Amino acid sequence: MEGSRPHYGRNTHVLPGMTEKQAAKARMLDAPTLIVVLLVIPALLLHFSELGGWLGTLSNVLNWLIYGWFAFEFAVMLYLAPSDKEYFKHNKLDLLVLLTTIPILPDVWQAFFVLRLLRLIDVLPVILGRFGSITLLPYAVALAFIGVFGGGLAFAEFENVSIFDGIYWANTTINTVGYGDVTASTTLGKVLAMVVQWTGNVILALLIGGVAATAQRMLLSTAGSDREISEIQGQVEEVSEDVEDIEEDVEDIEEDVDKLLQNARNLSETDRVILQELKSIKQRLDETSPKE
Repeated sequence: MEGSRPHYGRNTHVLPGMTEKQAAKARMLDAPTLIVVLLVIPALLLHFSELGGWLGTLSNVLNWLIYGWFAFEFAVMLYLAPSDKEYFKHNKLDLLVLLTTIPILPDVWQAFFVLRLLRLIDVLPVILGRFGSITLLPYAVALAFIGVFGGGLAFAEFENVSIFDGIYWANTTINTVGYGDVTASTTLGKVLAMVVQWTGNVILALLIGGVAATAQRMLLSTAGSDREISEIQGQVEEVSEDVEDIEEDVEDIEEDVDKLLQNARNLSETDRVILQELKSIKQRLDETSPKE
């Protein structure tokens, strides 16, 4: 129905306040956006490798394709959003990517194309939602990848070094190692270094927190299983004790019946009837008592 509440679930485009019809249209953007965002990685490698020939043409096509889809996605979501003001308020990252990664920007600013990697954070719910619950650790790993890969590509562009050296520099900087064999010499490179140093502290904190939280969940899950096993063992022991008590009672009754059978000649008619009943009870006890 038009006014029914949509299911948000594992998607990135459904917004609070959308009707079911609007939500259905928004969900259609999930799959193509995921594909385009994953294409950002090879597109950046091609772009910063500055290859010629057909690879250079492919790089330009991918570059415009990615930007064109992001612009189209932003326009469609702006149209579907219940409130334009709220959409701008909660999607500043998408707007930043659009404004800073225009393919016609001067070469010196094209290092900002690495900001497109931030869209990986947007599509994580679509990827992780297929496999289970979403936790802090995958986001921390994604941020670490963005910092090392994106920061390395930008550094390679600013400092005119190889992509490998740029990624190596970003990795050592984020991990607070800083060997000093690859350093920034340009103004943009030094600014990038300061940004990566500060963000690296945040990324490491998130990684440590994510690993600790995951380990804690695993330990709690294991402890819960151990408690369940202990409870089952305790119940089994209680049942075993009850069975032993029943066996002892059966043995006592059998002894009493045997004594009565030995003195059967001195019994009255009434006693014989009672004895007969006891013999019947003994037979039933023999049939139901546990066998060794």
